[in-house]
Amino acid sequence: MKNILLVDFGGTNMRYAFSESGSSKINNIVKSSFRSINEFEDQLEDLISSNDIKILIISIAGPKINNEVNMTNRVYVFNSENFKEKYNLNECHLLNDWEAIAHSYDFVADSIKTIKDGNKFNNNTLFVGPGTGLGVSFLIDNMLVSPTEVGNTSNSISYLSKNFSFGINQNITLEEIVSGNGIANLFKIKTNKDISSEEVFKMYDDNDLDAQEIVQGFTKSFANILSDLALTFMPGNGILLAGSLSRTLFNILDKELFISHFYENKKATHKDILKMISIGVIFKEQSPLYGNLNFYNKLKNK
Repeated sequence: MKNILLVDFGGTNMRYAFSESGSSKINNIVKSSFRSINEFEDQLEDLISSNDIKILIISIAGPKINNEVNMTNRVYVFNSENFKEKYNLNECHLLNDWEAIAHSYDFVADSIKTIKDGNKFNNNTLFVGPGTGLGVSFLIDNMLVSPTEVGNTSNSISYLSKNFSFGINQNITLEEIVSGNGIANLFKIKTNKDISSEEVFKMYDDNDLDAQEIVQGFTKSFANILSDLALTFMPGNGILLAGSLSRTLFNILDKELFISHFYENKKATHKDILKMISIGVIFKEQSPLYGNLNFYNKLKNK
C-alpha cells in the first residue's frame, strides 16, 4: 500500500491526516497554522519526505478548473502537475473544498441531525455551508460531485433586502449576506460595531435587539436561498448543511421561522416539492479530509 497525505487547505491554516491506498481509515488528524505560502510549502515538503508520501490529495477554497485551483482568500494557484514534479509524487489530486465535503457523505451520514423531515425521491444531495463564504456542492447518485460558485452570485440581493430594516448595498455578492462574515457585516451596517459572528450569536442569546434582528434576518435569508437552490438542483436525498456555523445555527435556530421562509412565495406544486426535501446538519468535523479519501477510493474503484 502507498502512503496518502490528505490536506484541507485554508487561508491561514491547514488540516492534514494520513491514510493508505485501499483503506477507509484516516489517522492522526492535525491542525497546523502558517504565516506565508512559503511556510506552508516548507511544512508540506517536510510531511511528504518524512512520511514517504506518494499520493497527495488537497481540498482548497477556490474554483477548480482542470488541474488548477485559484484560491479565493490568497494570491496562490495550486497546480497538480507542478506539485507532482516538485514533491516527487506518483499522484496529486486537487478538489474544491465543497467538492470534498460532498464526497464525505459516506463518512458523515451517521452524524446528521434533522431540521426538517422529507421523503426521498432521488439519490441526489445538496451540500451547503455558510462559513467564511457560502459553499455549495451537488452530489449526484452518491458518486459524481459538481462544485459551484453560488456564493459569488448577486441576483438574489434585492429580494433578501426585505428581511432587514436597514438598507443593503445592492452591489455585493450573496455570501456577503449569507455567511459567517455576512452576519458580522450586517451587524456592522446596523450598529457601526465591528464584532465577529460568534459575538453576534452570543448577544442574540442575551436577547440583544440588534443581534436578534440580524440573526432572524439571516435565518430568513438563508431559508430563501435554500428554497431556490432546492428547486434549482432538486436534491431528492435532501439538503445537508456543513461547517461550524451550521452546527451553531442548529442549536439556536427558530425552526418555525426558517421553514416558513423556506416555503415563502412558492406556488402549491413547488411547495409540495419543497415539503419532500429534508434538511439536516452534519455534526462530524473534518469532513473535507474524509471527502478527500473517499474521492480517491471512488476514483480507484471505477
